Amino acid sequence: MQTLRKSPEARERFAEKVTTARKERKLPEGFRPSKALFAILLKGGTDLTADTLFPLSQVTLMQTARTLEAWDVQGIASTPPTAAPAGIQQAAA
Repeated sequence: MQTLRKSPEARERFAEKVTTARKERKLPEGFRPSKALFAILLKGGTDLTADTLFPLSQVTLMQTARTLEAWDVQGIASTPPTAAPAGIQQAAA
């Protein structure tokens, strides 16, 4: 996300990959991402708490939160996991 926001070359290469992957889809000229989804998948549906992350992951999560706050990114409320389709593990926002 950070690279796509700041680098015209990265945006151009990303647009090329989108076109290659989906011939019917082309990003508009001058595309810049305006939305992002940030998710963490934990093993076996473990709840995300400070105790369930390794110390390095805690530091990385804090740095990411600060970056997103600086970009004025709005969060969504956490929700308990619901039944997921077969083959897809449950995740909470």
